[in-house]
Amino acid sequence: MQDQSYYVHLESLKDFVRELETQIHAMSKPNDFLLTLSEQPLLFGEFGEAGSLNKAHQAAVAEMQGLLDQVKGAITFAQDVTTTVADGYAAADDSVAGDIHHASQQTGLLDPLLNVLGGVLGGNSGSNGGGNKG
Repeated sequence: MQDQSYYVHLESLKDFVRELETQIHAMSKPNDFLLTLSEQPLLFGEFGEAGSLNKAHQAAVAEMQGLLDQVKGAITFAQDVTTTVADGYAAADDSVAGDIHHASQQTGLLDPLLNVLGGVLGGNSGSNGGGNKG
């Protein structure tokens, strides 16, 4: 049977969350610039087309702000999902560690566990003579 296991590197997930936070923070500069553009109307002049140019400009700025908000929302969503996944794996690791610690406190349960781990980690398929006492 093929090994179906996988490895999750929690620190890499946490690094990715920090990178997403950096990306969200970096989006504030273009957002601030777009806010400035939307607050200060451009002075195209007093000719007939100036009003329609100003409206088109304001519409383009509003569309860019909408797109920027969508990108920020997608990055925030990715950050939330990555955080949830990392937290889930960290909790699972803590649970397994707690179970192993609890098992080590029980008389006779530690030897079989060490035999299995020794066989898996050391490539040893035999037993070291340990077993349940009783």
